[in-house]
Amino acid sequence: MNRFFKAVVIGTAAGILDAIAMVLSQSVWQASMAALLHWMGMGIVITYVRLPFTGWLSGMILALLTGAPLAILSTASETGGAAHFLVAAVLLGGLLGLIAEKLIVNQPTR
Repeated sequence: MNRFFKAVVIGTAAGILDAIAMVLSQSVWQASMAALLHWMGMGIVITYVRLPFTGWLSGMILALLTGAPLAILSTASETGGAAHFLVAAVLLGGLLGLIAEKLIVNQPTR
Protein backbone atom coordinates (compact mmCIF):
# COMPACT_ATOMS: atom_id res chain seq x y z
CA MET A 1 0.00 0.00 0.00
CA ASN A 2 1.43 3.39 -0.89
CA ARG A 3 1.82 6.27 1.54
CA PHE A 4 -1.09 8.36 0.23
CA PHE A 5 -3.56 5.48 0.40
CA LYS A 6 -2.47 4.67 3.96
CA ALA A 7 -2.99 8.31 4.93
CA VAL A 8 -6.53 8.26 3.50
CA VAL A 9 -7.30 4.99 5.32
CA ILE A 10 -6.20 6.24 8.74
CA GLY A 11 -8.00 9.53 8.17
CA THR A 12 -11.19 7.70 7.21
CA ALA A 13 -10.93 5.50 10.31
CA ALA A 14 -10.61 8.60 12.50
CA GLY A 15 -13.54 10.20 10.66
CA ILE A 16 -15.73 7.16 11.22
CA LEU A 17 -14.90 7.19 14.94
CA ASP A 18 -15.76 10.87 15.20
CA ALA A 19 -18.94 10.51 13.13
CA ILE A 20 -20.11 7.62 15.33
CA ALA A 21 -19.55 9.74 18.43
CA MET A 22 -21.50 12.59 16.86
CA VAL A 23 -24.40 10.34 15.83
CA LEU A 24 -24.56 8.92 19.35
CA SER A 25 -24.71 12.46 20.76
CA GLN A 26 -27.57 13.17 18.32
CA SER A 27 -25.76 15.82 16.29
CA VAL A 28 -27.23 16.96 13.01
CA TRP A 29 -26.17 14.81 10.07
CA GLN A 30 -24.42 17.71 8.34
CA ALA A 31 -22.03 18.11 11.28
CA SER A 32 -21.30 14.37 11.26
CA MET A 33 -20.55 14.43 7.54
CA ALA A 34 -18.36 17.53 7.94
CA ALA A 35 -16.38 15.77 10.67
CA LEU A 36 -15.95 12.64 8.53
CA LEU A 37 -14.66 14.63 5.56
CA HIS A 38 -12.46 16.75 7.81
CA TRP A 39 -10.71 13.69 9.24
CA MET A 40 -10.30 12.09 5.82
CA GLY A 41 -8.37 15.17 4.77
CA MET A 42 -6.52 15.39 8.07
CA GLY A 43 -5.11 11.91 7.55
CA ILE A 44 -3.36 13.24 4.45
CA VAL A 45 -2.33 16.56 5.99
CA ILE A 46 -0.92 15.06 9.19
CA THR A 47 0.98 12.42 7.22
CA TYR A 48 2.63 14.83 4.80
CA VAL A 49 3.16 18.01 6.87
CA ARG A 50 6.29 17.89 9.02
CA LEU A 51 6.34 20.26 11.98
CA PRO A 52 9.40 20.40 14.25
CA PHE A 53 7.63 18.35 16.93
CA THR A 54 6.91 14.69 17.58
CA GLY A 55 4.21 13.05 15.48
CA TRP A 56 1.46 13.13 18.08
CA LEU A 57 2.04 16.81 18.92
CA SER A 58 2.18 17.77 15.25
CA GLY A 59 -1.08 15.94 14.66
CA MET A 60 -2.70 17.64 17.62
CA ILE A 61 -1.60 21.12 16.50
CA LEU A 62 -2.69 20.60 12.89
CA ALA A 63 -6.04 19.15 13.96
CA LEU A 64 -6.69 22.07 16.32
CA LEU A 65 -5.80 24.61 13.63
CA THR A 66 -8.12 23.04 11.08
CA GLY A 67 -10.81 22.05 13.57
CA ALA A 68 -11.24 25.51 15.09
CA PRO A 69 -13.35 26.83 12.16
CA LEU A 70 -15.60 23.76 12.38
CA ALA A 71 -15.97 24.35 16.12
CA ILE A 72 -16.97 27.96 15.52
CA LEU A 73 -19.50 26.98 12.85
CA SER A 74 -21.00 24.28 15.05
CA THR A 75 -21.93 26.78 17.76
CA ALA A 76 -24.66 28.10 15.46
CA SER A 77 -26.51 24.77 15.42
CA GLU A 78 -25.56 23.02 18.66
CA THR A 79 -24.59 24.13 22.14
CA GLY A 80 -21.94 21.45 22.80
CA GLY A 81 -20.68 21.20 19.24
CA ALA A 82 -17.60 23.35 19.70
CA ALA A 83 -16.40 21.32 22.66
CA HIS A 84 -16.85 18.10 20.70
CA PHE A 85 -14.79 19.35 17.75
CA LEU A 86 -11.98 20.63 19.99
CA VAL A 87 -11.81 17.48 22.11
CA ALA A 88 -11.87 15.32 18.99
CA ALA A 89 -9.09 17.45 17.48
CA VAL A 90 -6.87 16.88 20.50
CA LEU A 91 -7.56 13.16 20.82
CA LEU A 92 -7.86 12.08 17.19
CA GLY A 93 -5.22 14.52 15.95
CA GLY A 94 -2.71 13.19 18.43
CA LEU A 95 -3.64 9.62 17.58
CA LEU A 96 -3.38 10.23 13.84
CA GLY A 97 -0.02 11.92 14.28
CA LEU A 98 1.29 9.00 16.30
CA ILE A 99 -0.02 6.39 13.86
CA ALA A 100 1.23 8.31 10.82
CA GLU A 101 4.68 8.64 12.35
CA LYS A 102 4.95 4.98 13.37
CA LEU A 103 3.23 3.24 10.45
CA ILE A 104 3.72 5.54 7.46
CA VAL A 105 6.43 8.19 7.76
CA ASN A 106 9.16 6.17 9.44
CA GLN A 107 8.71 3.09 7.25
CA PRO A 108 11.37 2.27 4.68
CA THR A 109 10.34 2.84 1.09
CA ARG A 110 10.25 -0.13 -1.23
